[in-house]
Amino acid sequence: MNRATKLQKQAQTLKDQMSTTAASVVAYRETSGDYGDMSQQGEQEWLFLSQNRANGKELGLIEKALRRIKDGSYGSCSRCAQPISPQRLRAIPWAECCLECQDNGSSGAMSVTA
Repeated sequence: MNRATKLQKQAQTLKDQMSTTAASVVAYRETSGDYGDMSQQGEQEWLFLSQNRANGKELGLIEKALRRIKDGSYGSCSRCAQPISPQRLRAIPWAECCLECQDNGSSGAMSVTA
């Protein structure tokens, strides 16, 4: 499987997770209960939304990588134009910068945490 196919598959998985998360929030809201249940519901909703935010951020990075594959710039550092190591691209397929530029303050392989 080539890199574009893997990224497209990962993007679809994230979209599916985001859709499932949104449905879970709606279903969870429809349950009623006492104040303890509402508190737990609020916490679960916050967790669902945080995960969705992280997934959305990762999805954006993957979509940018797919555009770079299409335009031929994938695998080249956006700052210094040197090749990004294959090991780095295996670990972070959406990396925009080589490790050296990343360490020097670039935002090419942003963290996906919420």
